[in-house]
Amino acid sequence: MKNKLKFLCVVLCLVFISSCADKNGLNQIQLVLKTDKQGNVIKGSKQALIDAIRNGADIKVGWGSKGKTHTIEHLSEPIWLAIMDEKEVVAKLHPQYSATTNWDSLSADHSNSAILHQEWRVVLTTKSSFDAIWYDRKLDTIIKRVPQQHPMSWFSNQTPSLEKPSLLFK
Repeated sequence: MKNKLKFLCVVLCLVFISSCADKNGLNQIQLVLKTDKQGNVIKGSKQALIDAIRNGADIKVGWGSKGKTHTIEHLSEPIWLAIMDEKEVVAKLHPQYSATTNWDSLSADHSNSAILHQEWRVVLTTKSSFDAIWYDRKLDTIIKRVPQQHPMSWFSNQTPSLEKPSLLFK
């Protein structure tokens, strides 16, 4: 009887695990839009990104840059997304506390407590615009603003829908 119960538990666990498995590529992160530094579409489409947002997909955005001696790539999940006139997407990222970056050892940490009250805030768009500010929470002031252009990659966890999603406000 004990062995039958153990066997039944194992079978039920396997059925449960297999039912949670990814079917037909659903929920896999995939590139839906890639733009160059000027905002020109290289791969995918802005409409595919807009459709994914309207369908409630999780969105990630990646960007990077190459300096004289180093490169850096970022990937983030926006905390806020807006579709503007059904043509462009605007995303805001979570504020990030300032950190000390050591390019010699390729590391970062929060060892400099004097800058922990400073935040990096970003808004970016599908036109490849990237507006970054450094904000001092202690003094309630903007330290600096650095508008930029970057190639960007937008990702979604949703396979394209056969049905065109409707406007979110209708």
